[in-house]
Parts: sequence; structure tokens; C-alpha cells
Amino acid sequence: MLIMKKLNLEPSEPYGTHIGPALILNGILRSSQPLDLHCVFHGSIEGTFIKISRNAKIEADLLRARQVIIAGQIKGYMSVSEEIVILPNASVKSDIKVSCLHIIEGAQFEGKIRMAEFSPDDKSQTEDKGH
Repeated sequence: MLIMKKLNLEPSEPYGTHIGPALILNGILRSSQPLDLHCVFHGSIEGTFIKISRNAKIEADLLRARQVIIAGQIKGYMSVSEEIVILPNASVKSDIKVSCLHIIEGAQFEGKIRMAEFSPDDKSQTEDKGH
């Protein structure tokens, strides 16, 4: 019997921030609420649930979160404690440390994947960039 997990593509709580497509941002972005990114961003991102929407272009020195949904483009390193979902037409050039990864048909992925279990006080999630 084949059991398929239903993918959760939306956060359990409302988005705390939507950053629109008219913005180009550089720096450090941190949020304790879900983020919905439609922008161009260069830097580091830390959050709980991060959605990289279809037209977003992200270059991340480090993206750290519990869950990440990718419909747009991302380059850089990701450390994600629960799951990453890469949707059709998304483009990912990234080295990834994650517990669970879903790459949906039609998505593009280039990089290394390190499947890892995270503990609540796992310091390597903040310190290990895997290079």
C-alpha cells in the first residue's frame, strides 16, 4: 500500500510579512512569522516558514528556516529543519541541509543535498554552512 503525504504549501499561521516584487533588498532579513517573498533579495534570511514566490529572485548567503516553499529562484546555502518543497518551474542552485526534501516534476535543482535530522538545540543549523 502506497501512502502519499499531502504537501503543506501554506503556513499554519497567517503570513507576517509580504515583500512585493517592486523591491530590491540587500542585508539580513529575520522574522518570527511566516514570510512571503516576491522580491529580489541578496543576503541572509532567517524565519519559520518562508515562501519564495514565482517571480522572486533570492541570493542567500544563508537561508535558515523550519519550512521553505520555492516557486521562484534561489541561489545560496539553505539549512532547513523540517522540509523544503521545490515546485514546478522553480530554479534552485543551492547546497541544502534538510530533514525532508520534495522536488516536484518540472523543477530545476543544482547543488548538494545533506539529509539530516535536527534537534531543537542543534547549533549546526546556525553555524554549519557545509563548505
